Amino acid sequence: MDNTKINFLDILILLAKSKKFIIIFTLLMSVIAVAYSLLVTERWSSEFTVYPLADMAPLSMAQNLMEGLGIGTQSATARVMNLKNSAILKSLTNTENTIRKYNLIDYFEISEQDSLKAMDKAVRQFHSKMFDVLINDEVQFMTVRLTTKDRHFSREIAQHYLDLLSNYAQYNSNNTGRQRRELLETRVNEITNEMLALAEELKDFQTEHNILEIEEQVKAAIESYGLVLQELLATEVELSYVEKVMPNSIPYKNLVDKRIGILETLKKIETGYGGMPFLLSLDDVNDKIFTVQEKIFGLELYQRILVVISPQLELARIEEVNDMDRLEVIDLPNLPGRRAFPHRAMICVFTFFISFLFASMWVIVRELSSEEDKRKLAMFWNQIFSKKK
Repeated sequence: MDNTKINFLDILILLAKSKKFIIIFTLLMSVIAVAYSLLVTERWSSEFTVYPLADMAPLSMAQNLMEGLGIGTQSATARVMNLKNSAILKSLTNTENTIRKYNLIDYFEISEQDSLKAMDKAVRQFHSKMFDVLINDEVQFMTVRLTTKDRHFSREIAQHYLDLLSNYAQYNSNNTGRQRRELLETRVNEITNEMLALAEELKDFQTEHNILEIEEQVKAAIESYGLVLQELLATEVELSYVEKVMPNSIPYKNLVDKRIGILETLKKIETGYGGMPFLLSLDDVNDKIFTVQEKIFGLELYQRILVVISPQLELARIEEVNDMDRLEVIDLPNLPGRRAFPHRAMICVFTFFISFLFASMWVIVRELSSEEDKRKLAMFWNQIFSKKK
């Protein structure tokens, strides 16, 4: 056939003559595509969408000018936050933790004995087959998509990543408010512990020395000491008189014994020994008063410090919330209703048209090639696939 005179009708005639080959080839490839779409493992995608809330503080003059020119500082900030959040989710640490938590090495059927190599392969397969982050540059929405063989498993991992992102924004994001809050909380805890320890020391001291109300107890001890001292003076006066009048008599001996008993009572009041547990000894009353007052003063001082620190702690908590990265969840992780793969109808239709075009092109090339072209083509294939001696 003269190639220089080939037109569209000639091509149609060639295709009609080889219609049997074209139909059989197209149908065969379509059947293979249908079988593939039915046998291939189904995959399901669960995704969630978040929007980073930029700081809503009053804009400066330069920012207002940029907003007026259509250069959105809010959207630029949101884009930076999206890029940061994407980097956090894709980080090696979070990826490896996810792989360990859900045992994805077995999920990917990795049989590598070396744990480091197995983890490296799992990380690559996780990012290439399972995990994807999409950022919409127009509205600055960030969509995280997880694709697995089970729809419930996909949603479970997607929820894990949403929780991870929310926790990072709330607890791990570095801001001055959080640092001040942690510092003040540490100081408040230290002061509280010191107050508890000091209160326990005061309680033990009071228990050990039988102290209830130290001022009242000291007053009672002084009054008791005075009464006994008066009785001692009266007894000594009477004793001196009886000694002159009736020495070595029974009344004299009774007065001597009475004087000895009164002196012992005075000694007990002075030293605190004997059967008077709540009557404070006068010898060390000053030390006890000082010790109790010192501990009470320490408690009062700590209370005053807490009164000063507590408002600062509340302000730091408010500042921490204001400085915190905030996320608005647009869509929660969904339970997918449609498969992410395979798209059976698309595979079948695409395979049908590609097979038809390939068969048609094969017929046209075969019919329009000259004998010389066929011979050269055969030589080409022989050179490619033949073994050199």
